[in-house]
Amino acid sequence: MTLTPVALALISTGAGLVGAVIGTAGTLISASLTQRATRNRESDFKVWERRADAIEEAHRKMLALANARDLAWARRALPTGLDPADLDPGHQDEQSRLVATKLSLYTTPDLVRAHRKSNDEFLKSLLAILGVQLALSETGAESDRARRERRLNEAVAEATSAVEKSKAADERLEAALREAAAIAAPRRRRR
Repeated sequence: MTLTPVALALISTGAGLVGAVIGTAGTLISASLTQRATRNRESDFKVWERRADAIEEAHRKMLALANARDLAWARRALPTGLDPADLDPGHQDEQSRLVATKLSLYTTPDLVRAHRKSNDEFLKSLLAILGVQLALSETGAESDRARRERRLNEAVAEATSAVEKSKAADERLEAALREAAAIAAPRRRRR
């Protein structure tokens, strides 16, 4: 069987069409895979941005509360204008709720627990400082002086312990924040 020029032309045209179809399919598959990889990378980056934002807000809030605690302890009195609702562990303002929500959604359970423990210890330290403030403001007969001093010493010891526990909880939270920031960083892929 010999190939005629017409048959040869038809075969080469068919091969060209098959090659074009394969090339087009390859291009479409490649574009689809590239698009999917880009979408996944952007999604990972958006989650990382949210996680980083939650970590940053939690750290900023922790520093603000630590400054308030340290100032209260140095003055042996709660800051003026402190809302009593702030001393209620069940109370959360909008910012606190937002930080807790972001941490719950975008970080680890260990970090959420460390944040909660830091806030609880902060509140306990403020309540203990309030005890010192009340003991300092106690007045009465001269005969009750020894009892007032004993109450003051007990309140100072309790407040000292509560402040130290609060500082330790803040250190654990800061370590958890650093760990979450290091672990959660988006991976760089080699090309």
